[in-house]
Amino acid sequence: MAERIIYQSDGMADDPYRVGGELAGWQEGLARYAAGNSRLAFAMSAAFAGPLLLPAEAESGGFHFRGGSSIGKTTALQVAGSIWGGRDFPRTWRATSNGLESVALMHCDTLLLLDEMGQCDSREVGQVAYMLANGQGKTRAGRSGEARRAARWRTLFLSTGEIGLADKIAEDGRGRRAAAGQEVRIVDIPADAGAGMGIFETLHGFPSADAFARHLKAAAGEHFGHASHAYLDRLTRDFDGIAPVVSGFQNEFVTENCPPNADGQVSRVVARFALVAAGGEMATAFGVLPWQPGEATKAAAKCFRDWLDTRGGIEPAEEREALSAVRRFIELHGTSRFEPMGSLAPTDNIGAPIDTRIQNRAGFRRRDDEGSIEYIVLPEVWRGEVCAGLDAVMVAKTLAGRGMLKPGSGGKLQNNQRVPGFPSAIRCYVVTSGILGDDAREAARA
Repeated sequence: MAERIIYQSDGMADDPYRVGGELAGWQEGLARYAAGNSRLAFAMSAAFAGPLLLPAEAESGGFHFRGGSSIGKTTALQVAGSIWGGRDFPRTWRATSNGLESVALMHCDTLLLLDEMGQCDSREVGQVAYMLANGQGKTRAGRSGEARRAARWRTLFLSTGEIGLADKIAEDGRGRRAAAGQEVRIVDIPADAGAGMGIFETLHGFPSADAFARHLKAAAGEHFGHASHAYLDRLTRDFDGIAPVVSGFQNEFVTENCPPNADGQVSRVVARFALVAAGGEMATAFGVLPWQPGEATKAAAKCFRDWLDTRGGIEPAEEREALSAVRRFIELHGTSRFEPMGSLAPTDNIGAPIDTRIQNRAGFRRRDDEGSIEYIVLPEVWRGEVCAGLDAVMVAKTLAGRGMLKPGSGGKLQNNQRVPGFPSAIRCYVVTSGILGDDAREAARA
């Protein structure tokens, strides 16, 4: 009698790529209803874009549907997940970075779906964003101390949550900010499509958004997995010819949608939206998606415009954050930590100066030649508090370039000033009143 061997693995057997129902049932009962709904169409197109990462030599990255509860965010994930597997294809953010590393490996060249970012630890979410988009896990030591090969993958991921990545990172209470690289890797898209029906823009005859969502969820649980098989079958018939086709779709999308003179961060993001559009258009051309040509492109373009509006403009995120950081500090501490001087200094009823004690002094405030208030910030406070977490020189250059910081002699960013309590002139940063005006607020959004 042969010996019976039982394999015991360290990991759980988990196969998310399941098949149920029929392709025709999926097309008729689910896919056709995404037409006219930009968020649904975009999510489905993203599912078909994952296999294009390799031939297009594109980088991994993600999209995050951000919005309030019960507006259909999870429905969008289930609709997209039905292309590759059943109801359990979408995952949740409730996992450690190590756990999501193994999950990402299972979704290489497909689509990773992560629901409810709010469940992720705020101390880890930024690292997870980098890890998923960079396509590489941690390097670990083996049993004998040698370096084990790090896990690698390529994937697009689609996420949901009531708040965005930047807000989630800030939840830990340590004053941390999302880096520009993190915000480029996970792109926030407003989940609300603006039609008063949550993520939906058309209900295709259903009496309510709730009834429509319940139908989509039921259809996704009945017909699933077939679309990816049909798509990959057509895609692999001429795999070497995919790259120029995808490139053509991407170039056309970028040309039509990327604003002139956009920063490189915007260019990176628009290229990812273009890849999603290409995935949807190719699935339409293969007859997998029952849409009219151009539907996927239209959905991706609308989502891109909504992201750009939310972002606030085409300039580098670091410059917008620089303006916001300085304005926030002055709004919080403009009178409590900036000692008044000159005409602002308090006097008694006979005009004699009154000694004012400022706790934790950050600098001084005075009126300029036009009567507006300007702020003189001490150099160590500028570096350690005003620009905490940012490049202090970059912040000063950004303000100077917008006329919100008075440079010193020779164009130096610091300006020699005589201020109370110092025996001689000291180098400071002189911030103009424009930092609190509407122009500054528009510039921070521009």
